[in-house]
Amino acid sequence: MTGSFARGGLVALLVSASALADELPPELQLGLKALRSGEQARLEKAVGPVANLPLYRADLTVDVAHRKVVGRISLTWHVTGEPIDEVLLRTTPNAAHTDAVTLLNAAVNGQAAALEHPDATLWRVKLPVEAVAGTAVVVEVSLQAALPVIEPEGELPDYGAFGATDDFASLVGLLPMVPPTKPNGELFSPPSGMGDLSAFAPSAFMVSVSAPSGMQVVMPGVALGEVPEKGGRVRFTNAIVGSRDFPVFVARGLQKLSGNAGDVTVEAFVRKDDAQGRAVLDHAVYAVKELHRRLGAAPHQTLRVVEAPLGKGAGGMEFPGLITVSRMLVSGSADPLSALGLSGAAANPAVMTMVLPMLKNLMRSSLEFTVLHEVAHQYFACLIGSDAVDEPVADEPLTQHTALLLLEWRRGKKAANDVREGQVKMAYQMWRLMGGADTKANQPTGAFTSSTQYAGIVYGKAPLLFDAQRKLVGEEAWERTLRSYVEQYRYRWVTSKTLTQVAAKVSPGRATALDELRRRWFEETHGDEDVGTLDLDKLFGDLQNGSSDMKLDPEAAKMFEELMRQLEGQ
Repeated sequence: MTGSFARGGLVALLVSASALADELPPELQLGLKALRSGEQARLEKAVGPVANLPLYRADLTVDVAHRKVVGRISLTWHVTGEPIDEVLLRTTPNAAHTDAVTLLNAAVNGQAAALEHPDATLWRVKLPVEAVAGTAVVVEVSLQAALPVIEPEGELPDYGAFGATDDFASLVGLLPMVPPTKPNGELFSPPSGMGDLSAFAPSAFMVSVSAPSGMQVVMPGVALGEVPEKGGRVRFTNAIVGSRDFPVFVARGLQKLSGNAGDVTVEAFVRKDDAQGRAVLDHAVYAVKELHRRLGAAPHQTLRVVEAPLGKGAGGMEFPGLITVSRMLVSGSADPLSALGLSGAAANPAVMTMVLPMLKNLMRSSLEFTVLHEVAHQYFACLIGSDAVDEPVADEPLTQHTALLLLEWRRGKKAANDVREGQVKMAYQMWRLMGGADTKANQPTGAFTSSTQYAGIVYGKAPLLFDAQRKLVGEEAWERTLRSYVEQYRYRWVTSKTLTQVAAKVSPGRATALDELRRRWFEETHGDEDVGTLDLDKLFGDLQNGSSDMKLDPEAAKMFEELMRQLEGQ
């Protein structure tokens, strides 16, 4: 690309990357404290010198009462490869709330720069001169954001990832970040609803947030302190290196519970220091310890768990060094079908009447399973990156499978199988019961017709591929496969085929069969045969004669009979 000035002008406008590397900036030095011992070497082996990582610095002020955020963002970008004459920034909340975030007042290395806005989520900063390999571009923009209202009982397009209540603000995706390009040269585009952390390259962050009096700010990484400001406000600052994303949560009334998982500190920010709150901490501590032992070291010294008012249908969300868990799930008030991603089924009273007996134990295990799932994401999506828009099966099914393994290692095969049957398979079976068609799992998120179909196929059917592959190669070889996968691809990028390729190297005699299984579960439609469907006649008989844990009353039985007639006519 050709810049608007001669290259001789670069000396005045661009900083030599080698000069920056002579001594790490203080932001990087502080961010490295977030990593576990030995992790910097692993990071640099995968992505190169820490000094060359993209460095995001943010100074934000949050007004929770008026649901507004203002601030200044700085990005230091090290140029490699071809010269560039622009820097692109993606504002991912705008995928669901098209006017949520506005950027303005751009500058490049201290000089005013043109700022364009080609689509709802994309911003283009034009460089005054062309930047060549070996130089660093410092881009600054001002930010203004308006937060939508989070309604935990509502059907939100981003599940409450970006928004506020009276006592909580979730700023997921607020920071504008450079979007990666795909192998074909196309820009990564966030899914409808919210951007996905796994799309972005490992980067460094130092974020400072001013919050109202009485509120706390929870962010990933090393906490660098809390500084009082005028008007009773407090400024919180955190830093981290090697992260793909940086969420910010501002809350009032959360209590901090702490536990040790070896050399990792787990902090749970929950509303109550009660049995449920301590269960959240206990589940996370167990998962961190066990995954460290089985799969290898997690990257960060601290994992934070935040109880958040997520929208209906979301059990939790994952970010490097931090996960969230639904407030309704922690309190035990969540809709059981929401835990399956099937909240839409609640509109049909006959369906509810039928499934409630089958879901009687669901909520007892949903909190634990959700925490295990989100902690497993620390490896798959956070540490090992993949394209969650075009290939969601590259991380979600494996994370679901790993959560089942964690249950098995903790409570035995029967407990894991109960959740496999009652939650994982049930998501697919309920989708089919509601009249949905089986479809191949490996397709972009936009190809799924609804969140219910997505849940049934990606969370319900697709994870069972790994059960089949594990059975084929044996439990010991499968565990070696997962460990090798983590060792080889930490901080790197994978596709939906990568794990099968690693398994083939560990068990070369099973290579063909492993790939046949991958195609069967990810590319073909054998769900009814492989997962099974609900036996309505048997279930109806059990409910009528009371042999199940719940007997239908006459009105419910009538609704159930009508439902069966409708299904038979499909």
